[in-house]
Amino acid sequence: MRAVRSPGAAGLAAALALAPLLAAAASPAAADTGALDRIKAAQAINVAYDPNAYPIAFKDADGAPRGYSVDLCRRIIAGVQRALDLDALEVAWIEGNTPKRVAAVANGEADLECGTTTMTLARQRQVDFANVVFVESGGILTKSDSGIRALEDLGGKRLGVVPETTTERRLRPILKERLINAELRPIRNARDGREQLQAGELDAVAGDRLVLIGQVAAGGNAQDFAILDADFSVEPYAFAVPRNDADFRLVVNTALAQIYRTGEVDRIFERWFGESSEPTALLETVYFIYGFAD
Repeated sequence: MRAVRSPGAAGLAAALALAPLLAAAASPAAADTGALDRIKAAQAINVAYDPNAYPIAFKDADGAPRGYSVDLCRRIIAGVQRALDLDALEVAWIEGNTPKRVAAVANGEADLECGTTTMTLARQRQVDFANVVFVESGGILTKSDSGIRALEDLGGKRLGVVPETTTERRLRPILKERLINAELRPIRNARDGREQLQAGELDAVAGDRLVLIGQVAAGGNAQDFAILDADFSVEPYAFAVPRNDADFRLVVNTALAQIYRTGEVDRIFERWFGESSEPTALLETVYFIYGFAD
């Protein structure tokens, strides 16, 4: 049998001195509070969104956040308010591209983000994600008279892409594999890319296909542009939430499930993509799978 060592008088005194500190560290009051606690205490929620990703998320002429993702987020915010039994919940909107939005959630500046964030394993080292809200594919935006009809035509061309996005990370190896020596140039967002393309500073812009289509629509001269279905990536959009905060993530997913289950998502989709548009079969499957019963 192994002998039990006595700590001695000095050790016992040290243990007694440390006991209050250890108890404080282990107590709930000393632990970091979750998003729900912070939101309830402040009666406010901080939400990061993309101001330049029409029609998914954008800032309208009056400076208000709007779009498909924003509508989903507004209903999630209502769900948070209901779960916390608050009479009112103030919303602070934080603008930023995808890397900035993810960082805002990771560092506690934002409680939630809504935009065009692709759920990846790499990003899950920084944040957690709620359930999928959209499925998108990659595309290339060019001028209609550019002569660019496929990825292979991008050799020697200036191709704009937002740095540190899934588009950039998935496009680089494909260009290398196919020996396409396109010059990748950084852009701030899809709108910046479209404006540089119009100004002749870029030959093409890579990004999420639907966001690029939205930029063409926003520009008002659709006949001047062409979108290539490059199929270099599939982008499952999801909203980033703080890591290791299961209670908050559950409230967010509960709100999304209600939106999917009741068909409210169909009205939101139609509002932003048109009455003649329908979700793809893959997106319909997403709505079905994540429309959990309570």
